[in-house]
Amino acid sequence: MVNKKIKAKILRFDSDKDKESYFQEYEVEVDRPVTIHELLTMIRKDIDGTLAFRTYKCYKGMCQTCVVKLDGKTVKSCATQVPPNSEITLEPAGGGEVIRDLVVDFKAM
Repeated sequence: MVNKKIKAKILRFDSDKDKESYFQEYEVEVDRPVTIHELLTMIRKDIDGTLAFRTYKCYKGMCQTCVVKLDGKTVKSCATQVPPNSEITLEPAGGGEVIRDLVVDFKAM
């Protein structure tokens, strides 16, 4: 039985419809620690299909296309685990222009 949750506050922005970025909160039921990438995939699949993030994973933690800010610290979403019953804040990685939600243009980085 799943009774543990991760609360994620995610900075959202879509230049086609938003004038400013805003935070949206999600609660995801989990039964084990999950990576940020897994968490984002669960949110998009089960809660909000409009959430944008880089879905490519090199499975080695080397390519860095999945970087995001977790509570203000830049981390690799494919390799950073979040334990059950956590409350986290996710934002796009700094250094590039935000294309949408957590997707950043790496050309400027």
